[in-house]
Amino acid sequence: MYHIIVNPVAGHGHGLVRLPFLARLFESGGVPYEVLQTTAPMDGYEKARNICAAGSDGIIGIGGDGTIQEIVAGMEAAFAGQACVIPVPLGIFPCGSGNDFVLTVEGGKSATVRKYDKRKDGQAAQAVFEAVINGRTRSVDIMKADGMAFLNIGNIGIDARIVRNALGFKKRFGRYAYLAAAYKSIARHENIPLTINMGDEVLEGSYTLAAVCNGQYYGGGMHIAPCARLDDGLITVCLAEAMSRLEAMAIFPLLLLKLHTYLRKVRFVQCETLTVTMPRAETLCLDGNLYEKSGSITFEVLPKALRIFV
Repeated sequence: MYHIIVNPVAGHGHGLVRLPFLARLFESGGVPYEVLQTTAPMDGYEKARNICAAGSDGIIGIGGDGTIQEIVAGMEAAFAGQACVIPVPLGIFPCGSGNDFVLTVEGGKSATVRKYDKRKDGQAAQAVFEAVINGRTRSVDIMKADGMAFLNIGNIGIDARIVRNALGFKKRFGRYAYLAAAYKSIARHENIPLTINMGDEVLEGSYTLAAVCNGQYYGGGMHIAPCARLDDGLITVCLAEAMSRLEAMAIFPLLLLKLHTYLRKVRFVQCETLTVTMPRAETLCLDGNLYEKSGSITFEVLPKALRIFV
């Protein structure tokens, strides 16, 4: 039995548009499946954890990065301390606003659009179904922040504040919510004093952002960590040292083009664990989902702990 978890509001409802295309393929192939819709924040977590506890041939998530983060967190929680590799594989049918994790899996935007074109729902569903039914999987690392699993990127700083501010702008500005949130966040930008302990190295200073990366992209295609790999057993950390508001405004266009890697104030570090300590409460963004944190946050990596259908 396969289980499909769909977020009905992902991609402005496109998850429910895509669901019938995938469901028909399971039905025509005589493959047992069950559909579950999320109804509230962290519902994907609970559903995935319960599915794994009962047993499943595989979970397929229909939604954006935030939906997939909840599902992966629930899957990891179901088997925490029991297995090095989660025995239930995961399929991803992307339909969110960013779908950034899939960009890394597929090798960039062009390949992702070809495979999951929103104007070709049947073709996209066929690609997902064939990967599942043929058992084509790839092993990837899972990241954890204070015990909460995620797949793509955890970030603290101006980029996380933009996501937080965008929530209040979505009804008013629609698809321009993130642009409006960026202006607000930059206008009120303050650097964050951080202590970053990576075991062999401890950094102290003020930072504009700290991104803890498994994948390479966030924010709808910004190429934050070109050197990150999904299966190397390492955390790739992108650190942007304290910037003025003008510098902070300039960094986001550079992220789209990977040009931020040449900035003197941007540094990349790789490690297996790290602890970030903050003097005040800050927003932690995990794959688009927001958590308010204070004190210290410990990040770790679980090497090749998840099999994803590809």
